[in-house]
Amino acid sequence: MAIKRKADLSDAQLAEVARIFGTLSEPSRLKLLRALMLESLTVSELIEVTGMRQGNVSKHLSVLLNAGFVERIPEGNFARYALADPTVINLCGLMCSRVEERARKKLLALR
Repeated sequence: MAIKRKADLSDAQLAEVARIFGTLSEPSRLKLLRALMLESLTVSELIEVTGMRQGNVSKHLSVLLNAGFVERIPEGNFARYALADPTVINLCGLMCSRVEERARKKLLALR
């Protein structure tokens, strides 16, 4: 029996999904997104919160900005970064729950 799907995606749409997942495949970007899930932050604040170097923060923010996950909010001589796409919270929540559940099962198997 075939599984029914809500919608079949075109090859171009599948390529876009892969690009999005590729953007989220970098741990440093996930670290930045996690920090921005709580509040908007400046680059200096992100450096402090994540422990990352300024060059890495700027590089990964640029990728997240171009992918539409974050937005830049000018404030005088500096800018704050904030989540632009709240669906990333749900996506990260799903994956974090999955990782936690798999770790819990492995731990129980060891006991």
